[in-house]
Amino acid sequence: MCPLRTFFFTAIVSFFGVSAFSQTSVELFIADFNKDSLRLAMEHNASSFLSDVNSAFIAKDSSLSTASYFSTSVGDEFALLWKNTPFYIPESIIIESVSILTNGNYELRNIPAYFIDKQGKEYYEDAVIQFTSEGLINEFRIGLSAHRYQELMDNGDGSIDYERRQTILHFLENFRTSYNLKDLEFIESVFSDEALIIVGRVVENTGEESTYQQQVEYLQFTKGEYLERLKQLFIKNEWIDVGYNDIDIIKHPKYPEIYGVSLIQYYNSETYSDEGFLFLLIDFEDPKKPLIHVRTWQPKKITPENQVFHIGYMEIFK
Repeated sequence: MCPLRTFFFTAIVSFFGVSAFSQTSVELFIADFNKDSLRLAMEHNASSFLSDVNSAFIAKDSSLSTASYFSTSVGDEFALLWKNTPFYIPESIIIESVSILTNGNYELRNIPAYFIDKQGKEYYEDAVIQFTSEGLINEFRIGLSAHRYQELMDNGDGSIDYERRQTILHFLENFRTSYNLKDLEFIESVFSDEALIIVGRVVENTGEESTYQQQVEYLQFTKGEYLERLKQLFIKNEWIDVGYNDIDIIKHPKYPEIYGVSLIQYYNSETYSDEGFLFLLIDFEDPKKPLIHVRTWQPKKITPENQVFHIGYMEIFK
């Protein structure tokens, strides 16, 4: 937990128990923004939204109603996230800057939030709010940590690469949140029809001499097979929480629209938990519709570093 967040933290126990949390009002202020009417609209809508979240959390309202601060596209999606993992905002005053995106929308990051899973476990996340050019909220998602996001953005090598990295990180955050939402439709839309999907499965040692007591068997799936597996997982688990760490982004040396993204994925659900190396080969030829061509997952505990998949393993033909 970030020390500053700890300093401002209001003592709370589980959403499902007796809570000492009683703060409902949240005031959000946007710094260094000179369009006064738009700034006031964003501040009003974000403050109203976050205050309503806290009120619903305290009331244990599992069906938080959306209101006029949402654009038409986000209400149902947020309701699903709220149903799966309710959360609260621990700070009564938030001051942050916004950045303008290439599509003309505005993004506000670093919103402190404590999410509660169905087992009552509480965990901290930085959330992200995106606004339309009129100041309405058109997206709420679980974000990367502030320092890691900035590190990844600062590693760009020019204006085009900077914009592409912004698109990649936005895509990753939506991809991660889609598992928390159990949004099979979104996941289906971001995999190419010919996607190569490889999943490492831990098997016991066969008895042959080896450095490892357990071995990994690699299973290959088509897009349809993988989606069917996910569908069954979503049915069996009332809640799913996916987290990312140690993200690395590499641009293909020959095809500038192709990026390899390597990271450590944390997966938790009612029936299963794991930690593994996730690799995604993403094609941004159409920036508005990125496609995953390759997805690989390897169990972290027993996969040697020199055997972790990365973009150098991929031979691309276009």
